[in-house]
Amino acid sequence: MPLTVSVQNLERLDGLIEPMLEAARVPGAAVAVVAGGETVLARGYGYRDREARLPTTSRTAYPIASTTKALNATLLGMLVDEKRLAWSVPVQTYIPHFRLGDALTSAQVTVRDLLCMRTGLPRHDLVWMANPMSRHELIERLGHLDISSQFRDKFQYNNLTVTAAGHVAEVVMGRSWEDLVLERILSPLGMARTSCTRPMSDDLTASYRENSRREIEKSVLLAGEVTAPSGGAIYSTVEDMARWMIFNLEGGIVRGRRLIEQSTLTELHSPQITAKTDPACPTPHAAYAYGWFAYLYGGRACLWHGGYLHDVQSEIILFPQDGLGVVSFINFGYPGIAGVINQCVVQQLLGLAPMQTLQDKLGQYERKIAENRERLAAVRQIHNTSPSHPVNAYTGTYAHAGYGHLEIRLSGQELYMHRGQLIVPLQHWHYDAWVAKEINPFCFHAPHAFDRSSRMLFETSNDGEVCALTMRLEPAVAPIRFVKLNS
Repeated sequence: MPLTVSVQNLERLDGLIEPMLEAARVPGAAVAVVAGGETVLARGYGYRDREARLPTTSRTAYPIASTTKALNATLLGMLVDEKRLAWSVPVQTYIPHFRLGDALTSAQVTVRDLLCMRTGLPRHDLVWMANPMSRHELIERLGHLDISSQFRDKFQYNNLTVTAAGHVAEVVMGRSWEDLVLERILSPLGMARTSCTRPMSDDLTASYRENSRREIEKSVLLAGEVTAPSGGAIYSTVEDMARWMIFNLEGGIVRGRRLIEQSTLTELHSPQITAKTDPACPTPHAAYAYGWFAYLYGGRACLWHGGYLHDVQSEIILFPQDGLGVVSFINFGYPGIAGVINQCVVQQLLGLAPMQTLQDKLGQYERKIAENRERLAAVRQIHNTSPSHPVNAYTGTYAHAGYGHLEIRLSGQELYMHRGQLIVPLQHWHYDAWVAKEINPFCFHAPHAFDRSSRMLFETSNDGEVCALTMRLEPAVAPIRFVKLNS
C-alpha cells in the first residue's frame, strides 16, 4: 500500500535533524524524501560554506560518490535491453586487452561479475586516488594487481571493477561514459543540476574534516575522475536525486516513457551475492545487487547505497513496497551521520526503529579514535639506528606495473614521496624504513596506507645499491613492491 506522509511528520524532522548536525559538528546537510511518486521534502540544513556562512539549500551540489554505482548499472541495463551487451558474456568479448589475475580467470569474468564485485580483486584504491589517468590505462593496470580471494568466492567492495564495467559501455557505444549517462539517464529524468564535472555554480558545498587535533578544517580534494562510473565524478543535488529515487520506485518509467525494462530493473535490484562482513556492508545480512545493497530493515525489503568522496558522505535508501525513498548528504567526513539522518526519517515515516542511533554512531567514532591511537602507539621502533646509505641514495623514480610511478625527492635533508597529486613528507623510522609524517587528506580514526604502521621499506641489491621500496597500499594483499628505475 502506498505510504501516506503527513505534513506534521515532515515538519517534525527539522527539530530532529538540526540537533543531530550540531551534536556531530556537521556544518551542513541536505535531505530529500519521496513518497507516492513525488518529492514530499527537499531541504538544506546548516551551511554549505561554514566560513562564509552560506546556507545549504535543496539545490546545493554535492559529489554523490558511490551512489553513482546504481546509475552505472542502470546504463548498462539499458544496453542489455538493446542487445548491445549481455550480463553473462565475458568482458574480453568487449575489451580484448582486459586482464584480471590469471589467464583462466580473465577469460571468465563477465560484466555481471564486475558490477557484483566478485572477481577476487580487493579495492586497490591507491591505484587511482589522486593519480589521474585515462580509463583505458586504468583497465590495462588491473592485470598487474594482486587478487585476495578465489574468483566468485566472495563479495569484495571494489571501485576498479565497477569502473571497468562502465568502460565496457564506452567501448560498445564508441562514446564517453559521461555522455551516455547524460543522454540516457540525467536528461530524461530532468536532473538538470546534475553534472559529470565539478560545477561552477555558487551553490556548491565546501567540505570539512576533523584533524588529529580535533579541529575542523576544509578538506583537500583528491582527483578521482577516472573512476566516474563507480563514483568519482558526478555532482548532484537532493532535488535531482529525488527524481532518481522516483525513477527506481516507479519501475523505470518517467512521464509515461519507459527507459528500462521492468524485468531488467528488477534484476538490478535483486540480490546477487552475500556481502557478509565486508566493511562497506550496512548489515551482516545484506547482499549486493547491481549498485545496490539489498536487505531487510525492520522486516521490510530495502535497497541502500552509501558514498564517500572529498569528505562528503551520501546515502540513499529505498523501500520499494512502500514507495518511500530518502537521500541525505553531509559535508563533513567523520563521523558519517548521513545514514543516521536517513534512519531518523524512516522512523518518523514508517515507524521502524533505527539500526543505529546518533549516540551509537558518535560513541563508535570515539572508540575507533582511541583504538587507532593505541594501535599506532604500539608500532615498534628501534631507536638510535641509521639508514644504510646516504639520504640522497634513496631518491629517484620507482615503478610498479599496476600502481604506476612514484618519486622520492630530497628537500634539504628530508625525503618526500611524490605520486600524482600526493606529496608526502617522510621521516626516518629505523634502519631503511621511513614513515609518513602527518598527512591531512587521510583519516586519523582508522588505519590507512600512510599511517606509521605502513612503513616504506627500501631494499638494497647485491651490488649494495638501493633498488626497490615496498609499501602496504592494499591491506588485503602483500606489500606493493616498486622497482627503482635506472637514472
